[in-house]
Amino acid sequence: MAAVSANSTLGLRERKKQRTRQAIVETATRLFAEQGYAETTLAEVADEAEVALSTIFNYFPGKPDIVFAVLDALTASARARIVERPEDETASHAVLGWVRDVLPELEKPYTEAIRRSDEIIRSDPYLVAAERLRGALLEDELALGFARDLGEDPPGVRSRMLAAIAMGGMLDVWNAWIAMHRGDADLDFVELNELKAEYLEKALAAGLRAVEMLPSPH
Repeated sequence: MAAVSANSTLGLRERKKQRTRQAIVETATRLFAEQGYAETTLAEVADEAEVALSTIFNYFPGKPDIVFAVLDALTASARARIVERPEDETASHAVLGWVRDVLPELEKPYTEAIRRSDEIIRSDPYLVAAERLRGALLEDELALGFARDLGEDPPGVRSRMLAAIAMGGMLDVWNAWIAMHRGDADLDFVELNELKAEYLEKALAAGLRAVEMLPSPH
């Protein structure tokens, strides 16, 4: 009984932390969109979210980390699902499973923050550069996943080519989908990620055929 109680308490604690994180992201992105990113202070965010300023710093080192909270979570989840996948699972299968099973659950609580993110990022040159860096870190995780299948250590041109296909494909599907659905009352992330998976299934198969024709660097 003690073990069950401890596990239940841990679950409740983690859920509370997740709710606090979501509240900070939701409040901050709303204020960034309404008042301007540069003009909004973390003290204002803390006051509006009804948390201590120290609580915000427990979750996020600074304002950019709030803006990119979802992207950073995507990168961490890619590492867990793709790079650290079972030995007998291919990277392509893991990527499709990640897109279909992990991303909808991860993105759904941040619907409004995701809806606002593009406008916030485009408003500040530093955020534009930071988005590119964080996107590259996600692509690095994808490359590590493909490198294991291809016997590349560290990732070489073939695994990086497949990672670029996966990353570019997801962005293309996202851009086309959000252009149609940005104004929807609810964003259906299950539908979105199914479209991503359907595209990637074909794109990665073509990419695997293409990388087989690349000359060996050795």
